[in-house]
Amino acid sequence: MITIPTIILTCIFCLLILSVSKKNLIPIYIFAMCFVPADQAVVIAGLDFKVLRILALFGLARIIITGDSTRYRANKIDNLVVIWAVVGAISFSLLWGTFQAVINRAGTIVDLLVIYYVFRVYVNSIDSIYRIGWSLVISIIVLTPFVTYEYIYAENPFSIFGRNAISFREGRIRCSGAFSHAILLGSFSASIAPIALGLYKTNAIKTRKLKYKLTSILGIICSIMVTIFSASSGPMIALISGLLLTTFYRFRFSFPLLLKLTILVLFILHLIMKKPVWHLIARVDFAGGSTGYHRYLLIDKAIIHFNEWALIGVKSVADWGIWAGDVTNMYILQGVQGGSITFLLFFLLIYRMLNIFWKYTLNMSNGYNRIMAWGIFCSTATHAVSFISVAYFGQIQMLLILLLATASLMHNITPPPKKEIKRPLKQTKPNRKDHLMK
Repeated sequence: MITIPTIILTCIFCLLILSVSKKNLIPIYIFAMCFVPADQAVVIAGLDFKVLRILALFGLARIIITGDSTRYRANKIDNLVVIWAVVGAISFSLLWGTFQAVINRAGTIVDLLVIYYVFRVYVNSIDSIYRIGWSLVISIIVLTPFVTYEYIYAENPFSIFGRNAISFREGRIRCSGAFSHAILLGSFSASIAPIALGLYKTNAIKTRKLKYKLTSILGIICSIMVTIFSASSGPMIALISGLLLTTFYRFRFSFPLLLKLTILVLFILHLIMKKPVWHLIARVDFAGGSTGYHRYLLIDKAIIHFNEWALIGVKSVADWGIWAGDVTNMYILQGVQGGSITFLLFFLLIYRMLNIFWKYTLNMSNGYNRIMAWGIFCSTATHAVSFISVAYFGQIQMLLILLLATASLMHNITPPPKKEIKRPLKQTKPNRKDHLMK
């Protein structure tokens, strides 16, 4: 049941969505994502209207009222997002074959495509991308005191909004804040560190103002703190991967070669190891009490049982021998719920996002824009790593949709690679005075 404070906060956000300027609209959604629990909903005629769905519909209403959609032009990324959502919904509906399944997927499509459409309309310039980055950094700074309180006193301060769950692992509290699970909070905070670092380097070149530098540094510190407080190995690995990747900015032109070498090393390890190379996941434990073996087993069983889910998915994975039948892998979840086509479409979306952000760092002449794009690239990479250990649900899905909208914008403004054009040498005309002297 939705709480009164949540209703009040939701009404405030809805009013802000309708009244703020265009440039401040996306930050409203970011703050709502961080501070409003995703499971809070209003039930009308048997239909669940969760808070984030309500905010998405208010964003759509604003577009209709103001006519802001005139700036929106669909591209290949937009089409791919729509195809992924529709194919997944159709596969899931065919798999279960019930009217309830159709209603469920219809709600999923509304949540995904409506909020994506809102983001695509208002993420319309490079300035809006910087605004998104600063909003994420400020949100993690504001969120950190609440998470610190939860870590010290084992009480979730967001209980006033209906988020009462507290989880422990080996005597340590796993902080979740307003997010649906501790690992989701950790994945969110881990993804902000590369963006904060990119903003720090950008302002060191662009403005050199102390307040921006201090905000960026504080954002990095808070991002690391919240990730640690989530007490989850997956986000810790994602955080380390993202920060390590930021150091490769100077070698970004050679990144495809580095990626190929990494794949080659993993292939060699796969050949010489007694167990598959993905068994390495079972050996990683940064937080203590990690369930890495479950992640390894899930990947292994998904490969073994490929024929069961390849067409349109599978209703249950209980017979796979997986702990509690829990699909804690975003990639595998796509296959389990929608078959191999949905799985491939999602994988292609992640690849295209990373490829667009990477190409932006190569082709743009503006130095600080390249640095910021690299920070976004590294942030997206942290999500790609997190997907191995968790399947996103709740409000963090809004962040994934926001990244997709950002990639779509950059797809429109990234120029093609420059090609060398051989021009004939100009024949200089002889100087008349020199001719007369001769």
